[in-house]
Amino acid sequence: MESSKEQSTGVEAALPPLTAHEERIYNSLATKMQYFHTGLQAEYEECYELADGKFTKRGMSLSQYLGFVDQFRMHITMHHDIEEAHVFPTLAKRMPEFRPNERHKNSHKLIHDGLDKIEEAVKRFKEDNSSYNPVEMREAFDSFREPLYRHLAEEVQDLSAENMRKYWSVAEVRRLGF
Repeated sequence: MESSKEQSTGVEAALPPLTAHEERIYNSLATKMQYFHTGLQAEYEECYELADGKFTKRGMSLSQYLGFVDQFRMHITMHHDIEEAHVFPTLAKRMPEFRPNERHKNSHKLIHDGLDKIEEAVKRFKEDNSSYNPVEMREAFDSFREPLYRHLAEEVQDLSAENMRKYWSVAEVRRLGF
């Protein structure tokens, strides 16, 4: 469906500058998403940093560290489940990048391939603590770092005021409900 905010030729009409108030409204989803993404990135970095055994210096046992890693995995999974069930379907009505088999859902698949590696490693290391291998744990994290960080940045960019205003009016953004 072509947005009423676009010319019929598919070329974007020159859009007038936004007021500060309009910019805040249009950026509201990007701001909220950035908040969640910053938390997920901090968790990722902490899990990665502690993987070499530094978790013991923070008073954590291996079991506690593995629980922390698994909690991170669940946080990303829940975040993506919420996006795919509630956010993307609404945005996809007008924004192609949020449609099934498009960039964001495809990025989720790549990220979850890495999360599956994390889940397998955590399970194995919990079953046999003596098998814990920091290199293997970091490799599991490395397997999806680039797609994760790229995806988090792209999602926020796609929810930015400059992009949102191409598809939605200020009143419509207010009514989105998330």
